[in-house]
Amino acid sequence: MKKKIVLFFLPGLIFFSMYGAYRYYGHYKEEQRRAVYYENLVDTSSPTVTVLRDSILVGYRNEKKTIHIYVPPNYDRDSTSRYPVMYFMDGESSFNDLENMGPEWQIDEVINAASTNGQPTAIVVGINQAEDRDAEYTPFINEDNPDAHGAEFAKWVATDLKQWIDGNYRTKQEATTTTIGGISRSGMMAYYMLMAHPDVFGNAVIQSPAMWVDHDRLMAMNLTNTHLSSKKIFVSVGEYEGSMMIGHAKEIYNKFKEQGLSDRQLHFEMIPNEGHWHVTWRKSFALAYPWLMEQ
Repeated sequence: MKKKIVLFFLPGLIFFSMYGAYRYYGHYKEEQRRAVYYENLVDTSSPTVTVLRDSILVGYRNEKKTIHIYVPPNYDRDSTSRYPVMYFMDGESSFNDLENMGPEWQIDEVINAASTNGQPTAIVVGINQAEDRDAEYTPFINEDNPDAHGAEFAKWVATDLKQWIDGNYRTKQEATTTTIGGISRSGMMAYYMLMAHPDVFGNAVIQSPAMWVDHDRLMAMNLTNTHLSSKKIFVSVGEYEGSMMIGHAKEIYNKFKEQGLSDRQLHFEMIPNEGHWHVTWRKSFALAYPWLMEQ
Protein backbone atom coordinates (compact mmCIF):
# COMPACT_ATOMS: atom_id res chain seq x y z
CA MET A 1 0.00 0.00 0.00
CA LYS A 2 2.79 2.41 0.95
CA LYS A 3 4.57 1.57 -2.29
CA LYS A 4 1.47 2.46 -4.31
CA ILE A 5 1.14 5.79 -2.49
CA VAL A 6 4.80 6.61 -3.20
CA LEU A 7 4.38 5.70 -6.87
CA PHE A 8 1.24 7.83 -7.05
CA PHE A 9 2.95 10.94 -5.69
CA LEU A 10 6.35 10.38 -7.33
CA PRO A 11 5.53 12.04 -10.71
CA GLY A 12 4.24 15.11 -8.91
CA LEU A 13 7.33 15.32 -6.74
CA ILE A 14 9.55 15.01 -9.81
CA PHE A 15 7.54 17.70 -11.62
CA PHE A 16 7.69 20.19 -8.76
CA SER A 17 11.38 19.51 -8.23
CA MET A 18 12.11 20.13 -11.89
CA TYR A 19 9.88 23.23 -11.92
CA GLY A 20 11.63 24.60 -8.84
CA ALA A 21 15.02 23.99 -10.42
CA TYR A 22 13.82 25.70 -13.62
CA ARG A 23 12.59 28.74 -11.70
CA TYR A 24 15.83 28.94 -9.72
CA TYR A 25 17.90 28.66 -12.89
CA GLY A 26 15.79 31.33 -14.62
CA HIS A 27 16.20 33.66 -11.64
CA TYR A 28 19.95 32.97 -11.59
CA LYS A 29 20.31 33.74 -15.31
CA GLU A 30 18.25 36.93 -14.95
CA GLU A 31 20.48 38.08 -12.09
CA GLN A 32 23.52 37.37 -14.25
CA ARG A 33 22.05 39.31 -17.15
CA ARG A 34 21.28 42.29 -14.94
CA ALA A 35 24.75 42.20 -13.38
CA VAL A 36 26.34 42.40 -16.83
CA TYR A 37 23.94 45.21 -17.76
CA TYR A 38 24.82 47.20 -14.64
CA GLU A 39 28.54 46.72 -15.19
CA ASN A 40 28.22 48.26 -18.65
CA LEU A 41 26.06 51.24 -17.73
CA VAL A 42 27.31 54.55 -19.07
CA ASP A 43 26.16 58.16 -18.84
CA THR A 44 23.51 58.55 -21.54
CA SER A 45 22.39 62.08 -20.69
CA SER A 46 22.69 64.98 -23.12
CA PRO A 47 25.23 67.77 -22.51
CA THR A 48 22.37 70.15 -21.68
CA VAL A 49 21.21 68.07 -18.69
CA THR A 50 22.28 69.47 -15.32
CA VAL A 51 22.00 67.50 -12.08
CA LEU A 52 21.51 69.55 -8.91
CA ARG A 53 22.26 66.89 -6.33
CA ASP A 54 20.69 67.32 -2.89
CA SER A 55 20.38 71.02 -3.65
CA ILE A 56 16.72 72.05 -3.67
CA LEU A 57 15.12 72.55 -0.26
CA VAL A 58 11.80 70.81 0.36
CA GLY A 59 10.71 73.18 3.11
CA TYR A 60 7.85 71.22 4.60
CA ARG A 61 10.21 68.24 5.08
CA ASN A 62 13.32 70.30 5.92
CA GLU A 63 15.40 68.20 3.53
CA LYS A 64 17.18 68.63 0.20
CA LYS A 65 16.11 66.97 -3.04
CA THR A 66 17.97 66.17 -6.26
CA ILE A 67 16.54 67.47 -9.51
CA HIS A 68 17.65 66.99 -13.12
CA ILE A 69 17.13 69.89 -15.53
CA TYR A 70 17.18 69.58 -19.30
CA VAL A 71 17.28 72.63 -21.55
CA PRO A 72 16.99 72.42 -25.35
CA PRO A 73 20.18 72.51 -27.48
CA ASN A 74 19.51 76.07 -28.62
CA TYR A 75 18.82 77.41 -25.11
CA ASP A 76 22.18 79.16 -24.67
CA ARG A 77 22.41 80.29 -28.30
CA ASP A 78 19.11 82.17 -28.07
CA SER A 79 19.00 84.42 -25.03
CA THR A 80 15.45 85.69 -25.53
CA SER A 81 13.21 82.69 -26.21
CA ARG A 82 11.06 81.25 -23.44
CA TYR A 83 10.06 77.60 -23.21
CA PRO A 84 7.24 75.41 -21.94
CA VAL A 85 8.15 73.36 -18.88
CA MET A 86 7.50 69.69 -18.13
CA TYR A 87 7.88 68.34 -14.58
CA PHE A 88 8.41 64.59 -14.21
CA MET A 89 8.29 62.67 -10.95
CA ASP A 90 10.56 59.62 -10.60
CA GLY A 91 12.81 62.01 -12.47
CA GLU A 92 16.05 60.08 -12.01
CA SER A 93 14.72 57.92 -14.86
CA SER A 94 14.29 60.81 -17.30
CA PHE A 95 17.67 61.23 -18.99
CA ASN A 96 20.38 58.83 -17.89
CA ASP A 97 20.77 55.04 -17.66
CA LEU A 98 23.48 55.55 -15.06
CA GLU A 99 21.22 57.60 -12.78
CA ASN A 100 18.30 55.22 -13.24
CA MET A 101 20.40 52.03 -13.06
CA GLY A 102 18.26 50.85 -15.96
CA PRO A 103 16.70 52.05 -19.20
CA GLU A 104 16.08 55.80 -19.12
CA TRP A 105 13.04 57.39 -20.78
CA GLN A 106 15.16 59.24 -23.39
CA ILE A 107 13.28 62.49 -22.86
CA ASP A 108 16.34 64.48 -23.89
CA GLU A 109 16.84 62.43 -27.06
CA VAL A 110 13.21 62.97 -28.08
CA ILE A 111 13.37 66.75 -27.62
CA ASN A 112 16.82 67.00 -29.21
CA ALA A 113 15.39 65.31 -32.30
CA ALA A 114 12.47 67.74 -32.28
CA SER A 115 14.93 70.63 -32.14
CA THR A 116 16.90 69.24 -35.08
CA ASN A 117 13.68 69.03 -37.09
CA GLY A 118 12.68 72.59 -36.26
CA GLN A 119 9.84 71.48 -33.98
CA PRO A 120 8.90 72.98 -30.58
CA THR A 121 11.17 72.27 -27.61
CA ALA A 122 10.73 72.42 -23.85
CA ILE A 123 12.58 72.57 -20.57
CA VAL A 124 12.16 69.37 -18.53
CA VAL A 125 12.60 69.06 -14.77
CA GLY A 126 13.11 65.54 -13.42
CA ILE A 127 12.37 65.32 -9.70
CA ASN A 128 14.06 62.48 -7.81
CA GLN A 129 11.79 60.23 -5.79
CA ALA A 130 12.12 60.31 -2.01
CA GLU A 131 13.59 57.48 0.04
CA ASP A 132 10.03 56.80 1.22
CA ARG A 133 8.52 56.93 -2.26
CA ASP A 134 5.14 55.55 -1.23
CA ALA A 135 4.56 58.30 1.34
CA GLU A 136 5.62 61.06 -1.06
CA TYR A 137 3.47 59.69 -3.87
CA THR A 138 0.30 59.11 -1.85
CA PRO A 139 -1.98 62.16 -1.66
CA PHE A 140 -4.39 61.01 1.05
CA ILE A 141 -3.59 59.40 4.40
CA ASN A 142 -5.06 55.90 4.51
CA GLU A 143 -4.55 52.60 6.31
CA ASP A 144 -1.79 51.53 3.95
CA ASN A 145 -0.02 54.90 4.08
CA PRO A 146 -0.43 56.55 7.50
CA ASP A 147 2.58 58.80 6.78
CA ALA A 148 1.35 59.94 3.36
CA HIS A 149 2.30 63.50 2.45
CA GLY A 150 1.59 63.53 -1.29
CA ALA A 151 -0.71 66.54 -1.01
CA GLU A 152 2.08 68.58 0.60
CA PHE A 153 4.56 67.34 -2.00
CA ALA A 154 2.19 68.34 -4.82
CA LYS A 155 1.84 71.82 -3.31
CA TRP A 156 5.63 72.11 -3.03
CA VAL A 157 6.08 71.30 -6.72
CA ALA A 158 3.26 73.66 -7.74
CA THR A 159 4.58 76.56 -5.66
CA ASP A 160 8.16 76.46 -4.34
CA LEU A 161 9.80 74.35 -7.05
CA LYS A 162 7.94 76.03 -9.90
CA GLN A 163 8.80 79.48 -8.58
CA TRP A 164 12.48 78.49 -8.36
CA ILE A 165 12.50 77.11 -11.91
CA ASP A 166 10.65 80.16 -13.26
CA GLY A 167 13.11 82.45 -11.47
CA ASN A 168 16.22 80.72 -12.83
CA TYR A 169 15.24 79.67 -16.35
CA ARG A 170 13.49 81.34 -19.28
CA THR A 171 10.14 79.64 -18.91
CA LYS A 172 6.64 80.18 -20.16
CA GLN A 173 4.82 80.30 -16.85
CA GLU A 174 1.13 79.93 -17.68
CA ALA A 175 -0.74 76.68 -17.01
CA THR A 176 -1.23 75.90 -20.70
CA THR A 177 2.56 75.61 -21.09
CA THR A 178 3.18 73.66 -17.87
CA THR A 179 2.98 69.85 -17.83
CA ILE A 180 3.10 67.37 -14.95
CA GLY A 181 4.03 63.75 -15.59
CA GLY A 182 4.86 60.46 -13.92
CA ILE A 183 4.78 56.68 -14.10
CA SER A 184 3.01 54.08 -11.98
CA ARG A 185 2.55 55.61 -8.53
CA SER A 186 3.84 58.96 -9.75
CA GLY A 187 1.55 58.59 -12.78
CA MET A 188 -1.31 58.52 -10.30
CA MET A 189 0.21 61.62 -8.68
CA ALA A 190 0.30 63.35 -12.07
CA TYR A 191 -3.46 62.81 -12.28
CA TYR A 192 -3.89 64.07 -8.70
CA MET A 193 -1.77 67.17 -9.29
CA LEU A 194 -3.64 68.04 -12.47
CA MET A 195 -6.87 67.90 -10.47
CA ALA A 196 -5.58 69.55 -7.27
CA HIS A 197 -3.65 72.39 -8.96
CA PRO A 198 -5.46 73.09 -12.24
CA ASP A 199 -4.32 76.72 -12.31
CA VAL A 200 -0.68 75.57 -12.34
CA PHE A 201 -0.67 72.40 -14.45
CA GLY A 202 -2.48 72.68 -17.75
CA ASN A 203 -1.28 69.37 -19.16
CA ALA A 204 -0.51 65.88 -17.83
CA VAL A 205 1.32 62.76 -18.98
CA ILE A 206 -0.32 59.99 -16.96
CA GLN A 207 1.55 56.73 -17.57
CA SER A 208 0.53 53.38 -16.04
CA PRO A 209 -1.29 55.15 -13.18
CA ALA A 210 -1.47 53.21 -9.89
CA MET A 211 -4.97 54.38 -9.06
CA TRP A 212 -5.50 51.45 -6.69
CA VAL A 213 -3.59 53.48 -4.07
CA ASP A 214 -6.84 55.34 -3.26
CA HIS A 215 -9.10 54.72 -6.23
CA ASP A 216 -12.44 56.04 -5.04
CA ARG A 217 -11.20 59.34 -3.64
CA LEU A 218 -9.00 59.96 -6.67
CA MET A 219 -11.74 59.26 -9.19
CA ALA A 220 -14.15 61.48 -7.23
CA MET A 221 -11.97 64.52 -7.97
CA ASN A 222 -13.35 66.78 -10.69
CA LEU A 223 -12.45 69.93 -12.58
CA THR A 224 -14.73 72.78 -13.55
CA ASN A 225 -15.69 73.18 -17.20
CA THR A 226 -13.53 76.29 -17.31
CA HIS A 227 -10.47 74.35 -16.21
CA LEU A 228 -11.25 71.40 -18.50
CA SER A 229 -11.50 73.62 -21.54
CA SER A 230 -7.75 74.34 -21.55
CA LYS A 231 -6.32 70.92 -20.59
CA LYS A 232 -4.30 68.42 -22.64
CA ILE A 233 -4.11 64.95 -21.08
CA PHE A 234 -2.12 61.97 -22.38
CA VAL A 235 -2.89 58.60 -20.76
CA SER A 236 -0.94 55.42 -21.53
CA VAL A 237 -0.47 51.87 -20.30
CA GLY A 238 1.43 48.79 -21.47
CA GLU A 239 -0.44 45.98 -23.19
CA TYR A 240 0.85 43.43 -20.66
CA GLU A 241 0.35 45.45 -17.46
CA GLY A 242 -2.68 43.48 -16.32
CA SER A 243 -6.40 44.05 -16.19
CA MET A 244 -6.39 46.36 -13.14
CA MET A 245 -3.74 48.77 -14.46
CA ILE A 246 -5.22 48.80 -17.95
CA GLY A 247 -8.72 49.22 -16.55
CA HIS A 248 -7.76 52.17 -14.38
CA ALA A 249 -5.92 53.91 -17.24
CA LYS A 250 -8.98 53.51 -19.46
CA GLU A 251 -11.19 54.73 -16.61
CA ILE A 252 -9.25 58.00 -16.43
CA TYR A 253 -9.51 58.42 -20.20
CA ASN A 254 -13.24 57.68 -20.20
CA LYS A 255 -13.82 60.07 -17.29
CA PHE A 256 -12.44 63.01 -19.26
CA LYS A 257 -13.99 61.83 -22.52
CA GLU A 258 -17.43 61.80 -20.92
CA GLN A 259 -16.79 65.32 -19.63
CA GLY A 260 -16.44 66.53 -23.19
CA LEU A 261 -12.70 66.66 -23.91
CA SER A 262 -11.97 66.41 -27.63
CA ASP A 263 -9.33 64.27 -29.34
CA ARG A 264 -7.19 67.41 -29.51
CA GLN A 265 -7.23 67.56 -25.70
CA LEU A 266 -7.28 63.90 -24.72
CA HIS A 267 -5.30 60.91 -25.96
CA PHE A 268 -5.10 57.27 -24.86
CA GLU A 269 -2.27 54.99 -25.94
CA MET A 270 -1.86 51.26 -25.35
CA ILE A 271 1.85 50.49 -25.72
CA PRO A 272 2.00 47.14 -27.56
CA ASN A 273 4.02 44.16 -26.31
CA GLU A 274 5.18 45.94 -23.14
CA GLY A 275 4.60 45.49 -19.42
CA HIS A 276 5.17 47.65 -16.35
CA TRP A 277 8.72 48.90 -16.88
CA HIS A 278 10.84 51.76 -18.16
CA VAL A 279 10.89 50.83 -21.85
CA THR A 280 7.09 51.16 -21.82
CA TRP A 281 7.39 54.72 -20.50
CA ARG A 282 10.21 55.51 -22.95
CA LYS A 283 7.95 54.53 -25.84
CA SER A 284 5.03 56.37 -24.25
CA PHE A 285 6.92 59.66 -23.92
CA ALA A 286 8.06 59.48 -27.55
CA LEU A 287 4.37 59.49 -28.50
CA ALA A 288 3.20 61.94 -25.84
CA TYR A 289 5.69 64.72 -26.56
CA PRO A 290 4.78 65.57 -30.19
CA TRP A 291 1.06 65.28 -29.36
CA LEU A 292 1.39 67.70 -26.43
CA MET A 293 3.40 70.17 -28.53
CA GLU A 294 0.83 70.32 -31.33
CA GLN A 295 -0.65 73.79 -31.56
